Amino acid sequence: MWLGDEKTLHKKETRKVKEVLSEPAKVRIGKSGLSEGIMNEIRKFLEREGVVKVKILKTALKELEVNEVATEVSRKLNAEVIDVRGHTFTLKRRK
Repeated sequence: MWLGDEKTLHKKETRKVKEVLSEPAKVRIGKSGLSEGIMNEIRKFLEREGVVKVKILKTALKELEVNEVATEVSRKLNAEVIDVRGHTFTLKRRK
């Protein structure tokens, strides 16, 4: 499910997003949930790469849905949710 608008992305950004979508997830959220360490790790990837793919393990999804976790992370880190597929979501740094 594509949540962004392709027309708002520049060619370079679109290429980077497509690269990240085809790669394995860089960050995994486990049973400890959205700890400060996980948030810092996602923040580092966003600052360095601009785009990060995050996988939520089943043990972390006891009470929340993937969309809820993605929305919460994007709100806390001032990022934009680009894609949600299964237990994986992709974030892009806001300008």
